[in-house]
Amino acid sequence: MVAKVGHVVGVAPNQFLMVLPDEYEGLGAVTGVNKLTGDPPAGADKINLQAAINSGKVFHVRISYKVGTKRKTAKLIVDQTHIGTALGGLTGKTFRGQTILGAVIPSHLTFG
Repeated sequence: MVAKVGHVVGVAPNQFLMVLPDEYEGLGAVTGVNKLTGDPPAGADKINLQAAINSGKVFHVRISYKVGTKRKTAKLIVDQTHIGTALGGLTGKTFRGQTILGAVIPSHLTFG
């Protein structure tokens, strides 16, 4: 299990604080999610994940990577201002010690 730590999400002046798994090392420039070091930025409010998704401040992005011969997937959080560049920018970066092969916005089908 990965420890959860504080992260600063977004670009000033629209930054907010979230507690997320400590897996965004080296991905901050692409995702807009950076580990909190020191004091939080002035005016940054704390928000939980579900509220941030519902308000459109962050989006889920599903990435794929290989461990040996097995393809694995994981979900990352991306700030709304970085979503346009994150899908292409995540490919080739490192996640859990493995190279990211691709990134997509997950789609959900609704029947009824």
